Amino acid sequence: MPTLHFRGLDDGDRSVEAPLGETVYEVCLDHDIEMVAACGGFAACNTCRVRVLDGTLSKMEEIEPPFLDREDQRLGCQACVVGDATLLLDPGEM
Repeated sequence: MPTLHFRGLDDGDRSVEAPLGETVYEVCLDHDIEMVAACGGFAACNTCRVRVLDGTLSKMEEIEPPFLDREDQRLGCQACVVGDATLLLDPGEM
């Protein structure tokens, strides 16, 4: 099972096992990692953004780019686990 490494959390860095195909948002919910998702995870805001520091997530969905400010950002509600990755929560404005 792949591992997601979360950096810079309020309670320190955490590494968790993440099932293939699950979204980063779902992984956060499953492991009590506080990820804001003002729209409820429906790709209608930018509060669940993450920066990919290392590794890879699923192919970017067409709906994501308008919500992103950097090339290394993804929406946690759309990006799925495909292997190990190191991430930094990078929420946008509510």
